[in-house]
Amino acid sequence: MPRISNKIVVVLVFFIFLQVGSLHAESSYTFNFKNTEFIGSVEKEKGGKKTISFVGIPFAEPPVGDLRWKAPREIGKYPDTFQATTLPNRCMQVSNFYDEMDGIEGGSIIGSEDCLYLNIYLSEKAYNSKEKLPVVFWIHGGGNTWGYSASNIFTSGDFILEHDVILVTTNYRLGPFGWFAYSGLNEDSDHSLDNTANFGTLDIIKSLEWVNEYISHFNGDPDNITIFGESAGARNVISLMSSHLSKDLFQRGISQSGYLGSDSLEYSENNDRAGSLSLLKHLIKAENPNILDEELSNFMSNKMMSTEFLRSASAKDIISYYRVRNDSGGLIDVPNVIPDGVVIPMKGIYGVYRDGEMHDKPMIFGSTRDEDKLFMFANDEFVDRPLAFLRPISEYFDLYVKPKDPKFYDIYARYMAESWKYGAVDLPSDFTSQNKESNVYAYRFDWDEQNRDLGLDQIIGINIPGINLNLDLPRLLGAGHAMELAFVFKSGGLLGESFDAINDVMYDENNRDTDLDLATKMGKYWVNFAYDGNPNSLPYNVETEWMPWDANNQNERFMVFDTVNDKGIKMFNNTLSEDSILQGIASENITVNQKCYIIDKMFNRTTLTNEEVDEIYRTFMSGKCARA
Repeated sequence: MPRISNKIVVVLVFFIFLQVGSLHAESSYTFNFKNTEFIGSVEKEKGGKKTISFVGIPFAEPPVGDLRWKAPREIGKYPDTFQATTLPNRCMQVSNFYDEMDGIEGGSIIGSEDCLYLNIYLSEKAYNSKEKLPVVFWIHGGGNTWGYSASNIFTSGDFILEHDVILVTTNYRLGPFGWFAYSGLNEDSDHSLDNTANFGTLDIIKSLEWVNEYISHFNGDPDNITIFGESAGARNVISLMSSHLSKDLFQRGISQSGYLGSDSLEYSENNDRAGSLSLLKHLIKAENPNILDEELSNFMSNKMMSTEFLRSASAKDIISYYRVRNDSGGLIDVPNVIPDGVVIPMKGIYGVYRDGEMHDKPMIFGSTRDEDKLFMFANDEFVDRPLAFLRPISEYFDLYVKPKDPKFYDIYARYMAESWKYGAVDLPSDFTSQNKESNVYAYRFDWDEQNRDLGLDQIIGINIPGINLNLDLPRLLGAGHAMELAFVFKSGGLLGESFDAINDVMYDENNRDTDLDLATKMGKYWVNFAYDGNPNSLPYNVETEWMPWDANNQNERFMVFDTVNDKGIKMFNNTLSEDSILQGIASENITVNQKCYIIDKMFNRTTLTNEEVDEIYRTFMSGKCARA
């Protein structure tokens, strides 16, 4: 065998090195600012197009140690090279039923207090753009106690691949670390914002400030930012519309199934189950089980000792104290969005909207037709799980549910969704159109074309003789809470490209074309709105004009989003009121106890005052539901 000379070897190695270096250069995506090179990566590649991501970028110092329950602090110097290729930590939270479907043990404590990071996604076309593009700033949902900025549903799809916008998603402190009211907690601080109870809101504001300052380096336009979010993320959008601190940080907003409710300082500190004083008492007793009542009282009344004790407590000990709510999909029960006069006005976000004191910016408000069915599906008050004992074999057996009372299941879902739409869409749309110059748009999401005869036995691969494992998901879930997310983001599950557990069972392959048609059209409306506040044009022409809500002229119009198999995309005009909802409940052929159960859930920690709720109970069905 002939020998190859050393010179030839050197030349070959050098040639290969050049080629590898060239390939690396072609696939390397970088932005430079503040003397730092930020290195991104390809998030998705499809049909010759690419989505580029820059993830895990810190926007504030980690809120740990002495910075727990303090306003986020300015981030220090970035290193010369920042590898923005590693997903950030989740914020501290308790996992739930939906995490279990993705292999995370339910009811476990996950995440870290070190979690103040954001992620940036843009198409390769946008990366190479010579123009600054609109920014869409996403705030995830999860009751402000759960969720993640880099969730697969936001990042796996084609939304960014198809549109010339820059997507930013952000983490923010959750649960008791994000919203915590304890008088005197930071009374010695010289930082005025430390006196808030809304640390999670401040995190979002800090993230927005970072975007305003630096997004131009990522080809984003800092003067064209649309904030949008779903559920608690939508309430956070509404909160930012209400806070004086965020007035100049964005141009418009989209609230998807948001709500105007907030918890008072009194409730947040003194409630015997969710208040900060009850947490403090629990933590002290856990560490000192033999402490006398007088000693406990003295300890709690000493602000210096008690605040030091709270800051030194284990994060796991703090979050594990709070109760998990079955009626909220396993979210923990903590106060959040607290009117404090520092970040949120003392009248609360409902009071701000009622009095027309929100920012004058274009808004979209929307909800889903069957909001609560998502939570009912996971709530054992409404469903039986006859095969739950087989859970050790497969978590999919938890999906096999049967309504305990099918008729009441549908009636309860109907009125809970109506009350949600009334509070999340009709009222804020009325308040905005009556008091502000900016246009407001409203929608309802009606898609309910999941697998109708889903065979869990086929998915699990186990046949149980004599048991039909088919599920009617359109009946059980319908157009439930958060169902529109996959369509707005055109998620991998909807595309048939993602195979996490939820997506395995959600979408019917036979409907893929019509589902994707709806997703494409919704994406165009959202992007149009992000360009200039008008969802109807620029950059896309749309078939159906989305007309604004105009309460002054009795034109309370909303768009229904559905596939061509059902309603399609059409404008409707049938508004709700408190009276129409209550009259509807009263007329239903169900028991008095069931009617009272519905209104009790409807007004649980509502936007209404206690006196207003008491009046409803007193007058509804001649006081048959009156509280003692």
